[in-house]
Parts: sequence; C-alpha cells; structure tokens
Amino acid sequence: MDYRSERNDDAAQCGSRFFWSNAVLVARETSKRYAKVTLQGDGLPRSIGAGQFVLVRYKEDPCLPRAFSVMSCSQQGLGFFVKTEGRVREKFAQCPMGTEFEVRGPYGTPYAQLVSSGRRYILVGGGSGAAPLLFFHQQYASRVAGAVYGFRTADACDLLPNTPLVIEEETGIRAADRVDAVWEEGLGVIACGPEPMLRLLARRFRGHPDIYVSLEARIGCGIGTCLGCSIETRSGMRRICTDGPLFPVCELPWLM
Repeated sequence: MDYRSERNDDAAQCGSRFFWSNAVLVARETSKRYAKVTLQGDGLPRSIGAGQFVLVRYKEDPCLPRAFSVMSCSQQGLGFFVKTEGRVREKFAQCPMGTEFEVRGPYGTPYAQLVSSGRRYILVGGGSGAAPLLFFHQQYASRVAGAVYGFRTADACDLLPNTPLVIEEETGIRAADRVDAVWEEGLGVIACGPEPMLRLLARRFRGHPDIYVSLEARIGCGIGTCLGCSIETRSGMRRICTDGPLFPVCELPWLM
C-alpha cells in the first residue's frame, strides 16, 4: 500500500486534520440570507463533537478555506447552517447539487470538554451561530435548561421549523434581551453569534460562573501553527482553533 492510499484510509476512519477530503453537495435548503446544506464523502469525519469545526473550500480554489461549525454529523454526511454571503458560502447557496468541495478537520475542542460537567446551560445563538448550539442540544439534551436563538429577520424560520426563534424585526427583541426570561440562578450560559451579542451577554452575566462564549476567527491552519487566531486572555495568549473556540467570559476582559 503506498503512502497516499494509507493516508486516505486513515482519513476515512477518523477524518483528516492535515489532508483535504473530497465531498459533494447532496442537500440544500435556502432562504434569502441563510442556507442549510449537507456534504457527503467517504473521507469525511464520522465523529465530531458539538463546537468543533472544519475547513471547507471550493475544489481547487486557490483562496484560503472557510471555517464552518458543524450542525450535524451522521451517516448522511456533515450538515451546516450558514449565511449566504462570502466566497464559499455563496457556492453553498448557488452551485448545483453534486458540486465538489474539499474538507479538512475536525478542529477545535468540543464544547462538552470545556464547560463544567455538573451544570445545566442556557444556549444563546445569534444567526448562523445557532449551528453548533443546535448540535450541542442534540448531543447533550440533559445538560440544556433552555435555548434562545435570535435572527434579525424571519427568513430562517423555514430552515429551522422545529426551533422557536426570536425575530428582531417582528418583536424588537434581540436574543440577548430574551435570556432573562429563561435564565435562573445556578444555570450557565453557552453563547455563539455576533460579537455585539456576546458583549451584551458578557456584561449582563459578569461575575456569574460558567458563562461561555464561542469565538470566531479567520482560521488559517486549524492546528495552532500559524497563530493567526490568537487572542489575549487573563491566562495569556490562546488560540481559538486549538484552545477554543469556547472560552469563559471571565478570561476575556476585552469582551466586557
């Protein structure tokens, strides 16, 4: 067996962190601003923890890949929920079924390994930041005390039909504003979404234990080598791609 064949066998078993795996677009639902898509391929990772992400690029695209949080992982493939803007995301929304992509990963540390195991959590998602939280809810339902998913407009409702959403244009209420209605003393928070939403939550729950935010960055390598996703924390510099993407807000004074 030559090196390439051996490498591909390893990738098919556990996903490839260092080599690209071929995948094709097999399912898609779209709205004006969002798309829910599924990629299939023999070399794709078969076991991913909620909060982990993969790097995706249009096949043979010379540009840097895009990091996407995984919303589902099953025999049917990898599922994503993304905004329909940006080079790769526009391809997701517009290209024909069967279009080829290249995937590398998974990267990052699963949320379940970073949060306190003895506490239940309110999940707070904004826009496409809902994706890893929906996955966490699927994998760890017993650890979820409630969820708030906010969108500016109603166009995501058809893509997430069984998920109650907070629609800002209809109610004037943002996801961060709705949290007080479901949070109780003793619960924690796991949030993923736009930075302004994360800042509001960080200030609202300052001083409370087990308040976590999932951060985004332009990921280069995914394995911590390029240092492009480094952030400052109270414990020193950390890398979103390996130490995160989830961090306790008490470690991020710049967010508050």
